[in-house]
Amino acid sequence: MNTIKSYWIILALFALVLLSPFFVGKIDFTADQRYSLSEATKTLVQEMKTPIRIDIFLEGDVPKEFQRLRKEAETLLKMMADEGGDFLIDFIDPFAEELPVEAVVEEMLQYGMTPENIVNSKTQNFEQTLVFPWAIVSNGSRSVRVSLLKKNLGDTQEQQIFKSIRQLEYQFLDALLQLEEKNKKNIAVLTSHQTSKQDLSADFLQALKPYYNLAAFDLKAFASQPEKTLDNLKRFDLLIISNPNDVFVPEEKQIIDQFHTSGGKSLWMINAIKIDRDSLFNNTGKAVAFANDLQLDDLFFKWGIRLNSNLIKDLYAAPIVMAQGSGNKTQYLPFIWDYYPLVKTTEKTLVEQGVGNVWLRFASDIDTLKNPISKQILLESSPLTKIMGTPTLVGLKEATQKRVPEEYTGGTLSFAVLLEGPFESLYKNKIKPSSQLPYKESGNSAALIIADGNFAENQLDKGNPLELGYDKWTNNFYNNKTFLVNSVHYLMDRKTPLSVRAKPLDIGFFDAQKIPQLATKIKISIAVFPLLLLSLFALMVYLWRKRFNG
Repeated sequence: MNTIKSYWIILALFALVLLSPFFVGKIDFTADQRYSLSEATKTLVQEMKTPIRIDIFLEGDVPKEFQRLRKEAETLLKMMADEGGDFLIDFIDPFAEELPVEAVVEEMLQYGMTPENIVNSKTQNFEQTLVFPWAIVSNGSRSVRVSLLKKNLGDTQEQQIFKSIRQLEYQFLDALLQLEEKNKKNIAVLTSHQTSKQDLSADFLQALKPYYNLAAFDLKAFASQPEKTLDNLKRFDLLIISNPNDVFVPEEKQIIDQFHTSGGKSLWMINAIKIDRDSLFNNTGKAVAFANDLQLDDLFFKWGIRLNSNLIKDLYAAPIVMAQGSGNKTQYLPFIWDYYPLVKTTEKTLVEQGVGNVWLRFASDIDTLKNPISKQILLESSPLTKIMGTPTLVGLKEATQKRVPEEYTGGTLSFAVLLEGPFESLYKNKIKPSSQLPYKESGNSAALIIADGNFAENQLDKGNPLELGYDKWTNNFYNNKTFLVNSVHYLMDRKTPLSVRAKPLDIGFFDAQKIPQLATKIKISIAVFPLLLLSLFALMVYLWRKRFNG
């Protein structure tokens, strides 16, 4: 009887093995559902009709940290393929043809893919490895570059890899959405009112081009025909205003007012103070900061905010580089510059998810007022701030002086506010500057105001635009571009990829400091545990046979 029962058990196990290929499935037991795609990704992949080729340049002699990034990318793409996507995935070694390193780097740079120089130190030997953490996603007619490595100021390499893995699904989803984009929305970029020069806003606008149609817009083009200007502006979904320096006359404010009551939205990077930066950094080392009156106070007040004409110093700030000494003894040293607040986003909204530190220069603060419009603070200072009234004298020597924390009693201040809801016209129950303009009393809209006119401006190197957020003087990188691109996506109701970006992820890493301390225990465990497991299994088999066979 016992022998017959054993035969039935063996037969059942054999049948289970034979039938298992017909019952393929998987269950994600991770707490953060790391190995489960978002519904947005599943839907997009299932609806795609064209084959997709994905080339990932993480093959060959890749440091172990990037091997994990490669593995996670491969796992993600296989999950997407399992959802019905027609993917051809290829891992490429950029150095496979054994060309000179300089030639490989130059070729990759032509495609906009910059290398990462990884330094591994072992005792007294230093090994440098060039890695290209990039991918190219193509549907045969269009290609999109995907940066797989996400860097933030102060992050260790391990933290960079963690954040990069966290953003993988967003990065590939965003690339696929770009390939599938057919009807782009329209964005107007204000070019009148002495706004940011073209070369200074080049990198930000270039980052928006894959998603939206961009066009220059001049509020002063038809000064005698404001209704024509408003009609033209209504063709756009969003108006971007970066660092204006000319006063907005009443008719122009009325156009902006009616653009919002008609459903249009806006993004403002605006200075409440003026300062002669050339005098400060090139000539005397001193400059006076004074109020920058653009005649927008009443419009902003109607929206429920007040842009204060002050200058904020923050103990948590970015550095500047200054020369110390003279002649051959000159040294260029970094000093914390209180006028450059370094702001870490709270990640409370979709705009802030996965952003990290952003960089402000000579910023003012924003007060919020009660009205029906919803207000969300997106950027705020540290609690240790000092409010400088204007006019005030700013000198570079302040950077070298000892700071007294007790003087920084301004508290946490707001630098950027998102407004959403019913926008009521500034001219309700008032005489309107122009009777030619059509009038709408209110309408749902949104606006984002950032109290730093230079927030979207990149630096130049020999006349060429650098990446927005990169400071060539300190070699630091800040995430202004990510924040702004997220902001535009949010204002343009392109929130699906942002929601994927906000997906929580908890990845465990080995503690590099504890591993040497526990090395002996780990080695013993590796040697002993399999033997114990095998012995336990043998004992169970022995007891089972003894029980049923007597």
